[in-house]
Amino acid sequence: MDLSRTVVLESSNELINNIETHFKLYAGPGSGKTRFIVNHIKNVITNSNRLKDGRKIACITYTNIGVDTINKRLSNAVNEVEVSTIHSFLYKHVVKPYLWVINDEYSIPLPEVDGHDEIMPRFSLMKEWLERTGQQYVRDFDKLKKELVTLRWVVEDEEILLRFKYPSKLMISNDSLIEYKKVCWEKALISHDDILYLSYKILLGNSRILEILRAKFPYIFVDEFQDTSPIQSKILKMIANKETVIGVIGDYGQAIFSFQGSDVQEFINFDLEAANLYKLENNHRSTEEIIKILNHVRNDVEFKQISPSGKTGKVPCILVGNFLDAYYEAVRLSKDKKLYTLSYRNDVSNAMKLKYEFFFDSEDINEPIFRDSNDDRGWIITYTIIAIEHCIQGKIKDALKYMKKAYRKINNFGDKEILTNLKRLVNEYDNYREGTIKYFYNNYIAGHNGIKHKITSGKINEYYSHLKYEKIAISVKLNDDDSLHRTIHKCKGGEFKSVLVIIPSGKFDFDEEKNLQFLLNPNLNKEENRVYYVALSRAMENLFINVPKLSEQNKYKLEKVGFDVIYIKNN
Repeated sequence: MDLSRTVVLESSNELINNIETHFKLYAGPGSGKTRFIVNHIKNVITNSNRLKDGRKIACITYTNIGVDTINKRLSNAVNEVEVSTIHSFLYKHVVKPYLWVINDEYSIPLPEVDGHDEIMPRFSLMKEWLERTGQQYVRDFDKLKKELVTLRWVVEDEEILLRFKYPSKLMISNDSLIEYKKVCWEKALISHDDILYLSYKILLGNSRILEILRAKFPYIFVDEFQDTSPIQSKILKMIANKETVIGVIGDYGQAIFSFQGSDVQEFINFDLEAANLYKLENNHRSTEEIIKILNHVRNDVEFKQISPSGKTGKVPCILVGNFLDAYYEAVRLSKDKKLYTLSYRNDVSNAMKLKYEFFFDSEDINEPIFRDSNDDRGWIITYTIIAIEHCIQGKIKDALKYMKKAYRKINNFGDKEILTNLKRLVNEYDNYREGTIKYFYNNYIAGHNGIKHKITSGKINEYYSHLKYEKIAISVKLNDDDSLHRTIHKCKGGEFKSVLVIIPSGKFDFDEEKNLQFLLNPNLNKEENRVYYVALSRAMENLFINVPKLSEQNKYKLEKVGFDVIYIKNN
């Protein structure tokens, strides 16, 4: 990437003088990106003559945690700014008020639409869709469910299309996929991804809505723009054609959400007419020892960070051995009881939360839904466990939401019953957490709330008799994880005094050359390398990396990079 034409800002406190021009800011980790955004917003509020009659600045960021952070820092200025995620912004200002624009094309029951959520392909949805599209030859509903949960909107030759993540093994016609969405929409089931597509269609269908958006928001600033999708870019360019000033802030080195449809090239190639380019290089967060590692992993001659204050500290450390032993050793070495652990896999972060001595290498929270021919039973098991695990982590609002989803078909199951059921299950947690799903279902779900039948026979009996509750629980993903033990994808925007990055074995073994590629042969064009770059860059003072084993040859290489290496004895 050519950054030679950009203006290098001395610090995040430096203000952009021309507030009426589009801009793009390249901002590395620890550079004070959030401080810059807040300062720029306050500068616009002070100097703009276009914020009148209820007009506001829109500030779009990627996560709800990011929204909360910016709102807190804006303080008294928050009344003139609307801070939200892109999905919340588009749902509030485009989809909810203007869905009627496209209702001749899509029959969506407007009064029933109430937000957006993950959509699980239930049997009734699949059956209706297959019948409509003449694909009744498809009989393997387990495989079909797994394929349908990978559906995403993509841009191909400027056209927005639905595609599976991988080619369909069931020979499903791509042309029929929009009909599946229509079946869902007719039942007011709208996914997060659908919000982007529907917003685009609405804006295309009625240019007046674009004018209303521009009148409401003369300025739109987008944080974490490296995680944007092609559809989001299209929408922003439509809005930016006149009147509204667009500012995007990001770092291509921290683009890590391709699995959700984002494309790092959108940030690299995003260009608006007469837009100014800026760059923030200084790293105020980390010590020089940690920055040395970051520059090594980034491996970019045009983007080298320094510590402007010359902050120094301990040499980063590789801890070789069991992940729990590494955690306790890192706490001892850092003298920090609030040490954060970050991991690529969700099951590893949950193993740390629950202090399991193992993990399953499993990310399949929906396994019972996929495997159980009784749709309702698989659904209740999955969403009840998700609710319980959210409650255990203190996410009560989300826990109640998932408990409501679990019992969506049970009559007279209102808010009081939801809360009572959740309390009962959490109070009994220690009695079933180490048991099987069959034990959990037969003793804690069957016999309660009108659910009568237990699991007693057949293939599903054998399956649930061997499936551990812990295997499903360890795969639960918290919506907004603010715990000490997170996945790397949930740590964006965070900074922590002490960080332990856990790199576990795979299904078969630990491949040093592959799993440590980001250190041994760094290449930021690979997303896995960028994910670990994000993890390492969260550390302020103490950085540790845990691997299960390490050869003498690679030990020598990592010491040359700038690490201490410690082999931990089994306790």
